[in-house]
Amino acid sequence: MSGCQPADEGHSKAIIGAILIDGSGGPPLADSVVIVAKDRIEWTGPRTAAEIPPNADKIDGYGKYLVPAPIDAYQSPDLKAAFTAPGASPAGALQPATPDQARQQVAALESRKPAAIHVWPEKMAQPVAEAILEAARNAEIPITGHISTQADARLLVDGGATRLVGMIRDTPDLDDNLVTKMRDLRIVVAPALSADPPSEIARRNARRLFEAQVPIAVASSGGDMVHEAELLVEAGIPPLDVIVAESRGGGILPGKPADMLLLSANPGQDIGNLRRTVKLW
Repeated sequence: MSGCQPADEGHSKAIIGAILIDGSGGPPLADSVVIVAKDRIEWTGPRTAAEIPPNADKIDGYGKYLVPAPIDAYQSPDLKAAFTAPGASPAGALQPATPDQARQQVAALESRKPAAIHVWPEKMAQPVAEAILEAARNAEIPITGHISTQADARLLVDGGATRLVGMIRDTPDLDDNLVTKMRDLRIVVAPALSADPPSEIARRNARRLFEAQVPIAVASSGGDMVHEAELLVEAGIPPLDVIVAESRGGGILPGKPADMLLLSANPGQDIGNLRRTVKLW
């Protein structure tokens, strides 16, 4: 008898009347409709233009705010594809002592094609770091670099990293050429301000990269995503832009996964309102 009606997940859903902050960077849309089919966004727009399927489950969003669920840009890496200097953390990562050993260890990863290799260049001999980056490029394995100094950031950017986690903390005077290169190559930077003790230099540099139009993401480093968002706002990045950073690669847009939060208060006024969740998908 269970075959006599479709499963619940087969029904479309319509969230009606919410103020939509879709994560694309555009202005909020009042009195919106978002239609979800199975686990994907099917349509978004103003209620006046919506064609709501008659059998859709209708969800009242009036007086509430619909935002993308945050995407953590950095979670625990696969330590079998992580590289550090000998004796450095995280424990369990690969720690090549020579360039040849570095190339061999990257080559051993080729057959299983990890989503990315993670490289902590701090205290690593430069020839070893360069060998890791070159071997990863040749194997077409994406590189995520972890930074705390400008020299590390420059090494990783020049070596082909596409994503950086952490923030430059050793100088407030960022190299204009490095910043321009990061912007032009669309290297995504997740400042991870909550990963280390508070640093005015780190906050200032995060704001500088944002103002230079370097793509910003949000990384909790295993902590609280909302707290990291609050630190980015304190650094000078507007709340609506932090929501864009949190939804990088996602967003409430047609064709995207239906990962959303319905909030009782406006996160554009106070990013801490991301905690005021009424419903989540």
